[in-house]
Amino acid sequence: MIIVDQILAIVSIFLSSSSVVKEAIENIKNKKITANILMIIAAIASFFILHGQEGATALLLYAIAERLEEITADKSRNAIKELLELAPDYALLKTENGYQNVPSKEIKIGNIVGIKPGMKVPLDGVIVKGSSYFDESAITGESVPVFKKDGDGIFAASLNSDSFVDIEVTRESTNTIVAQIAESVKIAQLNKSEHERFIEKFARYYTPIIILSSIFVMFVPLIFSLNFYDWFYRGLVLLVVSCPCALTLSTPLANIASLTKQAREGILVKGNKFIEKIQDIDVFAFDKTGTLTEGNLKLFDIFNYNGASKSNIISIAASLEALSEHPIGKTIVKQAKDMDLSFQTVDNFEVIKGKGIKGKINGELFYVGSKKFIQELNYELPNDDIKEIEESGTIPILLGNEQNLLGIFSIRDVLRVSAPILINGLKRRGYETILISGDNQRVCNSIGACLDIDHTYGEYLPNQKLQKIQELKKQYKGVAMVGDGINDAPALALSDLGIAIGASAADITLKTADIIIINDDLKKVLTYVDIAKKTNRKIKQNIWTSIIIKVSFAVLTVMGLMNLWFAVGIGDMGLSLAIMLNSMTIFRYKILYKEVSTEELENKAKLVICKNCETKNIIPQHHGRDMVQKEDKLVCWKNILSSEELETCDEELPLHCPYCQNKMELK
Repeated sequence: MIIVDQILAIVSIFLSSSSVVKEAIENIKNKKITANILMIIAAIASFFILHGQEGATALLLYAIAERLEEITADKSRNAIKELLELAPDYALLKTENGYQNVPSKEIKIGNIVGIKPGMKVPLDGVIVKGSSYFDESAITGESVPVFKKDGDGIFAASLNSDSFVDIEVTRESTNTIVAQIAESVKIAQLNKSEHERFIEKFARYYTPIIILSSIFVMFVPLIFSLNFYDWFYRGLVLLVVSCPCALTLSTPLANIASLTKQAREGILVKGNKFIEKIQDIDVFAFDKTGTLTEGNLKLFDIFNYNGASKSNIISIAASLEALSEHPIGKTIVKQAKDMDLSFQTVDNFEVIKGKGIKGKINGELFYVGSKKFIQELNYELPNDDIKEIEESGTIPILLGNEQNLLGIFSIRDVLRVSAPILINGLKRRGYETILISGDNQRVCNSIGACLDIDHTYGEYLPNQKLQKIQELKKQYKGVAMVGDGINDAPALALSDLGIAIGASAADITLKTADIIIINDDLKKVLTYVDIAKKTNRKIKQNIWTSIIIKVSFAVLTVMGLMNLWFAVGIGDMGLSLAIMLNSMTIFRYKILYKEVSTEELENKAKLVICKNCETKNIIPQHHGRDMVQKEDKLVCWKNILSSEELETCDEELPLHCPYCQNKMELK
């Protein structure tokens, strides 16, 4: 009967474990000692003490564990493959004879491609005709469709919801954001963390030591005249139970899951080590323009003097600024267009570099520029008003003629909707926050106070930003720098963790930043932090669980309280399976913050108008953005956000005309 059992065990090995045997042979050829070799040795040796059925069972369980590992690895590889396959293989190329269906790889930069409703965008581009809502969730992780119009950028793999549009291709198929994400995930797996390098080095020495320890246990009876078969069996069990499979799986599986999950959320992490790095970060430093703000200047308020009306002030300034290319000038021109004001003919227009502009309208000379420029004209300036403007964090732009000051425009950048959520979220997680900007110190102080940032540093040149990052690295264990990736590239490179915001920065910062947020949603920084921290927790759980179980089972083996199949089924296969499942829970992470569309917090109207006395005013701002109409009053936009995400603001203004007290409307 025993012989029959052994024969059946041999048959079982040949039928179920051929892949393990093949891998073991390859490992021997390559002079590597692996878990496959340990299992083959244990299975063969078990026949010499008539425990072949246990050896066969152990090898079968090990083969099952190996297959499960392959399935898990395939799932990760398929996730990358799925990223590459998100964009369609064919595109509607616009030609002289209409639209032609051609392979996407044949489309060149500058070609025009048509996108039908319900069709995925094949290549990155800019809309040149039409408008529509696009689902960008496959790239950015944002589930709310985004409205795109002429001039807006669009990602490959975005799904067109309702209208036909034409796009001008800006990236070829091999260089789209989707392709860059997939390539970055593949490369990132090679950029190993400290945990992975340690475990790989540990395994090289650990396996030979286990073989020697098992041989020592097998031959203990020869020294102490103990039962040879009993101790030989314990040596085989020790050989199997100490197999480092689970330990070697503990880190890479969690990291692969994390990289893939981050990519699905629109976050490019350029290496496993940058997942681990979050553990060392104490402080987050931020650039202001294009990062915490939209880089979109807006007229905040208008002050009028010496009998000039607000409408006349805007009309004169806009007529002059229409001939200028300065961003501030474009803001004033846009406001005049929104108010349907007429533009006047300008003669003798001149730009005074670094100061302002001047020109004649109807024979009268006007000046528009900075406080310093206008001071040279020896006007009597309202210093209290100018001080109030500067302390509010806005930029004063002055307008005057040859005799008097006529008006002051206060202009500021628009705060990102997600900025207060990010700063509040980081502070709740125990991080300090710092603002480092080249902008005016008072403007920086205003933004810092609005967002409750711990420290603000304004008027910093690029080289001074680098010096500040160096100072912070000496002061803190780890410094993360968050910027838009254009002017901030040196600071991103010098910091311990560089995070670039915005798809427009992706090409520029792919070699500089360690993390790239594909869209402009600052909440994604919190998503990265949460997933990275969860990944590190899973890795620690995996490592310590492996060590504790392996050591415990080894002790029980030496004491004679462990058998071969249990050692493999629980101590190897069961443990490996538990570690795989624990690592895969990273995919279950869900962002804690609801998505808030900017459209919900923006007024479609441009002005506040009194129909009775025809008074027109710009929509007032609070906390860095336009106030929003709610019933018969204007409220701070932060009042619309959930109180769970951050403290709301109760500031509100009644819609009543300051002159005739009639109800005002937004138009």
